[in-house]
Amino acid sequence: MMNSAITQEKMNSTILDSIGEAVVIVDPSGRIIRNCNSVTEVLFGYSKSELIGQKTSILHVNREHFKKFGEESEKILNRGDVYKGEFQMKRKDGSIIDTYNTVSSLNKEQGWEEGVVSVIRDVTDQKETEKQLQSHVKERSILLAEMHHRVKNNLAVIAGLLYIQIESSVNEAVVESLKTSYCRLQSIAQVHEQLYKDAEMDANISLNSYLHQMAENVDEIIILPGIIISVDIQCQDITIPLLQAVPLGLLLSELLVNAYKHAFEGREKGRIQISCNIKDHHLNIDVSDNGIGLPEGFSLDSGSIGMEIVQTLTEQLNGRFSYTSQEGKGTAFTVSFIVAE
Repeated sequence: MMNSAITQEKMNSTILDSIGEAVVIVDPSGRIIRNCNSVTEVLFGYSKSELIGQKTSILHVNREHFKKFGEESEKILNRGDVYKGEFQMKRKDGSIIDTYNTVSSLNKEQGWEEGVVSVIRDVTDQKETEKQLQSHVKERSILLAEMHHRVKNNLAVIAGLLYIQIESSVNEAVVESLKTSYCRLQSIAQVHEQLYKDAEMDANISLNSYLHQMAENVDEIIILPGIIISVDIQCQDITIPLLQAVPLGLLLSELLVNAYKHAFEGREKGRIQISCNIKDHHLNIDVSDNGIGLPEGFSLDSGSIGMEIVQTLTEQLNGRFSYTSQEGKGTAFTVSFIVAE
């Protein structure tokens, strides 16, 4: 009978030593270490003889950690489940290691004495790598935020100089040209303003927020005496990456400014509607108005600088651009492209 018990004990020890993680068998009454494997010796720096018969507190950072670990694991084990969690533990030399613990109950039906088995994995290197990655991400985020902030400020300086020229110029044609350029600059600055606020490496631009800000900027700079223009924006929760946000912003600014300047000649009020939706992976944006319509003979190749810019920007987006117009009832421009991931 005794030989049988010894044989079983040797077999259990052999099984434990074949496991590649530290394994500790614990007597739940008193939380006494009953057995462990060779990986445990290597991980914690104790010999097996130094550990067996000791409380598991020998492996914990302090009494508080020992108590907390016991409370958390026992609560799970009492429900018949397996406890899994990360905990800091202490080696013989006093150094602290990060560990991932899997604790489950043992029973005689499995060929073991009643008790608890704790499988301990050293995740110190993994946690250190995660910390370094998080540090690098934070550093890059700060640098990117600073870059976007500087770009935004530089654009603001240029926009300010343009505005001074607008205020001081008496040539109406020059003023109109400067106002258009001012709006183009503002559309780019908005992109960097949003990215500066988000300060994240993979930050995208909220299209809805961007369009509302753009509409405000255009309304402030394009002043048309005697005409009241309202802008209605209907946009889903859509985000676009920086590489597409800049050309799209310039394109939409061009269409919006064009509508403000030309769509409502001879009228006292007008309405511009911007709608956005995604269908079949394509982002579709419509900029429409209830104005006088496009002039007779209009075409995208009519030589208009604005339309040339719009078509060039559409090509940058690998998109499609189209329009419809009806005399006295308004015009609708549509741009469609696949949003990059």
